[in-house]
Amino acid sequence: MPLTSRTQYPTPDMWNTFGHSYLQFTGGAVDQTGRFDALFRATLDVEYTNWRNRAVSGAQLVIQGRKLGGFGRIFQENGKNTTRGAPYVGDGGALLMAYGINDLGNSGPGAGFTSLNTTFGHVLRSAISLWRAARVFDNTDATVTYGAGFTSGAGTNDWSFGSSTHNATALTSATFTITLPADYDGSPISICLDGNSTNGGTVTWSGTAGVTGTTSTSGVVAAGLFTHSKMVKRITTLTSANAGQTIIGTVTALDAGGSVSFDCWWIEAKAAPPIIVCNVARLVTAGYALYASWTGTEAAKDQNVVDLNAVIAGIVAEFDSMVQLADIDSAMNKTTAYFWDGLHPNEWGAARCADACMVALRRMTPTTDLGTAANFNVPSPRQGSIVRPRIGGSYYTAEYRANGTDYTPVAGDVWAIPFAISQGRERYIRLCMRLAAGGTVAGTVRWGIYDDVGWTGAPQCLVQEPTSAAALSLGTVTGQVQSPSSGTGSINLTLDPGLYWLCLKVITAGTGQTYETLAGPMSLFMPNLTSAGARLTPAGWKLTGQGSTALADVFPAGAALSDNAPLIGLQLF
Repeated sequence: MPLTSRTQYPTPDMWNTFGHSYLQFTGGAVDQTGRFDALFRATLDVEYTNWRNRAVSGAQLVIQGRKLGGFGRIFQENGKNTTRGAPYVGDGGALLMAYGINDLGNSGPGAGFTSLNTTFGHVLRSAISLWRAARVFDNTDATVTYGAGFTSGAGTNDWSFGSSTHNATALTSATFTITLPADYDGSPISICLDGNSTNGGTVTWSGTAGVTGTTSTSGVVAAGLFTHSKMVKRITTLTSANAGQTIIGTVTALDAGGSVSFDCWWIEAKAAPPIIVCNVARLVTAGYALYASWTGTEAAKDQNVVDLNAVIAGIVAEFDSMVQLADIDSAMNKTTAYFWDGLHPNEWGAARCADACMVALRRMTPTTDLGTAANFNVPSPRQGSIVRPRIGGSYYTAEYRANGTDYTPVAGDVWAIPFAISQGRERYIRLCMRLAAGGTVAGTVRWGIYDDVGWTGAPQCLVQEPTSAAALSLGTVTGQVQSPSSGTGSINLTLDPGLYWLCLKVITAGTGQTYETLAGPMSLFMPNLTSAGARLTPAGWKLTGQGSTALADVFPAGAALSDNAPLIGLQLF
């Protein structure tokens, strides 16, 4: 019988990335256009506007903290539907994930955390399943009811899906009951629990849907290294006949002083979006040397990578063919010529990694009879493009209407103004502002840059704050104030195209000082009408009473629209 070629399926047109420095800033390439994900994007011919990059340099999957780029960012920025019923369709576009090397180098066996692989596996399973979700039900949703043993507790944008969890600290009436929707179609279900370093227990499953067995949250996280983690009870055996039935979780055992925390639950899409999970590349000698706490011989470190890669492969194998492993370890093959510094791939290594992702993509096949588009191009937040040309060496700020009224600084005020980047080779080397009046005593400020990957219209996660170690003195000379050109307080950033926010926080007001400002409305990026249809002219977002500490990892809630925002600029290299 003659062999026939594999069916050619559509290319996913909307992608999201989470991971570490292989996917963020410049890594080992000259600029971001030669980076691994950029070459993969170019191979697919996917535009910047259909590529949302949430990778963070240094990210570890197992570390909480939305700004840090691990599971907290995945849970907070997955953008999953929390209202739609059947049909339970895929959403959000395709996903590329690359984690593991920093988990090993900073938190692996050499750093004393022998159960890293266990935690990594739980979190990876949770992240993959969440991305496949068609509908997420938070712990406060009406589909969930609780016995008296469960009480509402605070969650945070560092580790939970929403802003709360429900927790059991005693065994009496420690139950939560999930009632499946009347239109449930038999898709896989995941029930998400929090793995905690000091708390844990056993959940026993029952209910009319016939779910049985136990799940232990004990020992998911090692004390002293992490605080929170994620794990799921994933159920793949139900059918549409279980609609309206219940799944009951009963806490039947607690660790000493422990608790069990329920975060949320979700229904995966039958036709789930494409997901590529990269394994970990073994490093050459110079790369391993960059991790001070990773002890042992190079052969032992290679084995640590091999062991974690086995975990990654095992988790990927739990899902259907729309989840595939990209073997970047074999692509790089410990070849010095493919590395920039022994850790980050150069353009050649990046191309090898991109090829591995293409191989993974071509292995995918639809899992239902709903057609290929239902799998490969699910509904997703595509967006239009904007191009802003900029000239090297020049300074740029937000698009503004006119010079504003000078601002008299007030300690604790925080301002953020929008800044769009449309070119992949823009490298920024200085922040700046201007004093309208120098005064007699210098004030101090902190400043930095927040991202807005989803184009929400408000600052999200802190990208960089050059003043995190100490506030910047403005001096008393009227005119421009700049960040240092090198050393402490300097910047050197190549950002992916997208929307960002330039932020300034007043630490001390000084004496007699005022700042030059920009008058709104800021074109394109700020609200411009009230609810009654009246004209608004905001120049940025303003917070008050924010104290004197470094900028928040996640921009605080409660900002108000305000005109005459302080001028904050960036110098292009």
